[in-house]
Amino acid sequence: MKTIPTSPEAQKGAVAVLVAVTLPMLLGAAALAVDLAYLHVVRNELQNDADAAALAGARKLYTNGASALDWAAAASTASNAIPLNRAAGHALSNGQVQTGYWDTTQTAAGLQSLPMTPGANDAPAVQVSLGKSAGQNLGPVRTFFASIWGLYTKPVRATAVAGISSPGRVQLSFPVAMSQCMYQNFWNMNAQPPAPRLDPATQKPYVFKIGSAYHYGPCDSGQWTPLNFTGQGANLIDKIIERDPALFNPPPPMLSIGDSVTLDNGSKTSIYKAVEKCIGAKTDPCTQVVMPVLDQVVPGSTATIRGFACLNILGAQGGNDKYILVQMSNQCPPPVSGGIGPNYGVVSPPSLFQ
Repeated sequence: MKTIPTSPEAQKGAVAVLVAVTLPMLLGAAALAVDLAYLHVVRNELQNDADAAALAGARKLYTNGASALDWAAAASTASNAIPLNRAAGHALSNGQVQTGYWDTTQTAAGLQSLPMTPGANDAPAVQVSLGKSAGQNLGPVRTFFASIWGLYTKPVRATAVAGISSPGRVQLSFPVAMSQCMYQNFWNMNAQPPAPRLDPATQKPYVFKIGSAYHYGPCDSGQWTPLNFTGQGANLIDKIIERDPALFNPPPPMLSIGDSVTLDNGSKTSIYKAVEKCIGAKTDPCTQVVMPVLDQVVPGSTATIRGFACLNILGAQGGNDKYILVQMSNQCPPPVSGGIGPNYGVVSPPSLFQ
């Protein structure tokens, strides 16, 4: 019987043949493992850069108290932010910046270009697109191993949209609710951005009273409410106004549009005195306040939240004619909030839409 040689000399060249056969597969696997991972890293860098530039621009869209959106400042700020960022080890040099409105329901997809008349769901926004491609930011991303397949470079792009919206849910801390018809009397939803209606005599927001439904008509009244704090009665309302630590540690959960709140039955004089004291407090927590706008205001009933209004409280009267004196405002500090709702005067910090 003939034996097969098994000496090392007889096996010479076998490994070389095996390597030659498997080398393309090894390099292909390396291309997938290294090049795809690197392209993913570069795309993430571009996405972070686009996010940062879009947010920087969105912060300039709307200034508290402004009578118009500052589209030019938003676009300029976003453009200036682009070269402050890097991708693939190099500073960025260019990108595309657009301004317009973003449909928060995405019924209309993508950024809606100016000029246009925004609808109730449209939020002002800045879109930033960045890429490493031909003629942009030193060209496409170079590959390491994929070149063996003829793929020497790969373009990469990222887009971000950031804008200003109003919240759909808010952590409330001032225990008054106003009726929707009162809100409509003093807030101009057709302005861009929406703003308080101005008194022709002063060219400033109307000064008006919010009084109990026991003393005022349906569209001239508001009512005390414990919001979503546990308990009821004037003593609880006093404690909310005074920011009793026992009530706010931990902070109350947020209330959302569509939630119901219960309205108080009373109109106790001490509550109005608590408001006066709060306005004069060192930290002044009662000047610019966020309150829910309800579909109706009937003492002792529950009502549905339709939005969140910002009011400047000027004073309070606790005599026979009980009321708080207010102006509609759009200068409330951004509250703890979330979601997206109609612009009733409360504005959330800039956020990413895409």
